[in-house]
Amino acid sequence: MALSVRKDASQHTSNSDALVISMFPAHSMLETTEQIRRFELLRLAFFVLKLRKLEQRPAEEQTSMEGPQKQKDEQEFRRNLLHHVIFQQVLTLIQLDARRQAMQIIETCQN
Repeated sequence: MALSVRKDASQHTSNSDALVISMFPAHSMLETTEQIRRFELLRLAFFVLKLRKLEQRPAEEQTSMEGPQKQKDEQEFRRNLLHHVIFQQVLTLIQLDARRQAMQIIETCQN
């Protein structure tokens, strides 16, 4: 199935959308170290924000039929998983010489 774009729909693309689209490589492959670094920093920000959201949501707010202890265990599991992923992202960013940026993202997202 081929995707088609109407000519008039493409004219409604805003300048900011065009700028964002132009920042991605044409073949959807990260080619330079800077592109990889930016992508990994974006992933780190996503995970840190997910952790922040999880920690701000009390266990009672979760809408499931499970008991309160099971909800707490599930939340704790997710929190630990996100801590592990964030740690791995920081290690990756240290290898990409972006430790300072990684720490700035973590600090900013936690506030």
